[in-house]
Amino acid sequence: MASAFSIARLCLSASRRLPPLQSRSRPGVVRPRWLGTSVPRWAERKSRDEEEEDNSNYNDSIPTLPKTTAEENMKALSAQLKALGFGEGCEEIFREMTTEAEDLAKEAEKETAAEKILEEQIHRIELGDRPRRQSFWYDDEDPETSTEEHDQFDEDDMTSMAHGKLEEVREMRHYARLIAWEMPLLSKFAKPFEPPKEDEVLRWRYTTYMGESHPAEKKVVVQFAPADMGLTPVQTEKLKKLAGPRYDPTKEMVKMSCESFEFKAQNRRYLSDLVDKLVVEAKDPTDTFEDVPLDLRHKRTTPKPRFPFEWRMTDERRQQLEEHRRKAALADEQRTERGAMVDGQGELDKFLAKFDAAAEAAAKAEVQAVGSRPASGVGSARASGSSRSWAKR
Repeated sequence: MASAFSIARLCLSASRRLPPLQSRSRPGVVRPRWLGTSVPRWAERKSRDEEEEDNSNYNDSIPTLPKTTAEENMKALSAQLKALGFGEGCEEIFREMTTEAEDLAKEAEKETAAEKILEEQIHRIELGDRPRRQSFWYDDEDPETSTEEHDQFDEDDMTSMAHGKLEEVREMRHYARLIAWEMPLLSKFAKPFEPPKEDEVLRWRYTTYMGESHPAEKKVVVQFAPADMGLTPVQTEKLKKLAGPRYDPTKEMVKMSCESFEFKAQNRRYLSDLVDKLVVEAKDPTDTFEDVPLDLRHKRTTPKPRFPFEWRMTDERRQQLEEHRRKAALADEQRTERGAMVDGQGELDKFLAKFDAAAEAAAKAEVQAVGSRPASGVGSARASGSSRSWAKR
């Protein structure tokens, strides 16, 4: 008789599930990579689902207006208008209201469509362009390499250089019009020239470029003569020594410039303060610089020789020269009469005549020699010919 333990074991062995076959390979668990160059598919799918959900929520939130009114509503509205006492004109009023409602509905549809397009563009900008899967790092396209396609040039326009020349001509014509029409109007603002006063010893110079802004416009130049500053001779010499190479001994002027600041007024103020400081230092009696010589090596002057004053032609000198020439001519006439004057042209003609006579004599002798040689040659030839003929006989 079987025991209760064996019966329970039998039941358990019959009801248990058999294990799978050991020959079937068990798939291994692949861990996600810690660094990847591609976007995971689950993230892309999730972003798309969220985008579709946002679009659906946005479409649901937009209120929709009825395009057309139902017949029941029309009848109710017409009855209300008749009750108010509009009478037969209620139908026209109702039609106008209906057309206005339809127009409003169409405008609302257009606005919603435009808003939807704008929302799509904003969403596309927020997400950015899709990465290029052909590239290694999913880089975006380089905007510098993308070129816009324009219409083909048909050679029906001028070159850029010609356009620049045309712009220059336009500018010249503009200023020519100003000269012709607006310059005469400035004559009423003309003022007569007034020489500077005694207290106006500083001469200012500015640079202005018409029609453009130039960095050299801020430069300011000041000139003054040390003798016009109202100083004593000792103070004037000290001022020249303090100015240094900015003093021009040929013009006896001190010239200084400044362009360190941005505006002309600032540079002028700086130069004005500098001139005041020079005058104050020149008036300082503690040290007059009398033992220091004035250095003028910065101004090199090339000596220019002038015609001596003693050599200039005067009336007395002209009379002396005429008397001397008259006496020389009279002495030459007296020598010619005595035969003591040597005629250079005559002596030269005689010398050349001797050479001509010798050349003619040599030519005649050569002609005579040439004329005698052919006659002797012919006679000898005849004699030899006759002897040969007699020998043959």
